[in-house]
Amino acid sequence: MPSARIAVIGAGAVGGYFAARAAAAGAEVWLCVRRAFDRLVIVSTGADGGDVEAEVPAEVVTDPAKLPPYGFDWVLLATKAHQIPAVAPWLTAAVGPGTSVAVLQNGVRHAERVAAFAHPDQVLPAVVYINAEAERPGVVRHRAGGVLQVPDVLLAERLAERVLTAGEVRLTEDFATAAWTKLCVNSAANTVTTLTGRRLEVLRRDDVAQLALAIMKEAVAVARADGAEVPDGLPEFTVRRLRGQPPGAGTSMLYDRLAGRRLEHEALIGAVVRIGAEYGVPTPTCVTVLPLLAAISDG
Repeated sequence: MPSARIAVIGAGAVGGYFAARAAAAGAEVWLCVRRAFDRLVIVSTGADGGDVEAEVPAEVVTDPAKLPPYGFDWVLLATKAHQIPAVAPWLTAAVGPGTSVAVLQNGVRHAERVAAFAHPDQVLPAVVYINAEAERPGVVRHRAGGVLQVPDVLLAERLAERVLTAGEVRLTEDFATAAWTKLCVNSAANTVTTLTGRRLEVLRRDDVAQLALAIMKEAVAVARADGAEVPDGLPEFTVRRLRGQPPGAGTSMLYDRLAGRRLEHEALIGAVVRIGAEYGVPTPTCVTVLPLLAAISDG
């Protein structure tokens, strides 16, 4: 079987890491980026505690017109949800009738975001579990994780066979619950770290932990109204787990704030507020903090 041809749209922390994994599996990888860089490097921690750098064999392009004309087997969409309008030219150029699109983004209702570019049968939504940070264009620091949780469908099997390894693709029969569970966690963790400008150790403050619990409890109520079977005790379990994270661990939205980038609050806590309103589920804490995140993003 010939090597899979992969276009990765967005080569930040998530896109860069999974581009590296696809290249390691033998795929032909094209990185679709806004700002050019010479090479993609993944930095990890070696056994001696020092940095280990691995260069990724990939083509870097900044113009959709420069993509090869022969088409792609897969597109890995790894931008933030609010960036889809900006990358529409890339999606138009890269997605053809035989292209599958893996949406590696936070939030829920992934397929709706790319409906203008791909038929639902071509789209594979993914929940991403990774701790990585884009330190600068072309350099991704990988701290832990690197797994995609996806629906148990044929596209997922093809992704594991041709693009990534089976251990990096985990199947679930209830993707809605998986996506909502991650959103419940993200809504709280991303919010408190971004509002305070601090990493996850800020949750060791009892008052901040109580805010995180309030956000998650509202998110869980909305998730259940939307049909997800989010487990009991998720908020309390999550806060205990996040309090135990190693020093320096952060969140994607905090990294965006520190880098001066626009935040993806609308795909996270904004989704809780909007979908809660659809079902008449009150979300007073989320409603209160959402404009604060918007103000940070605008500034």
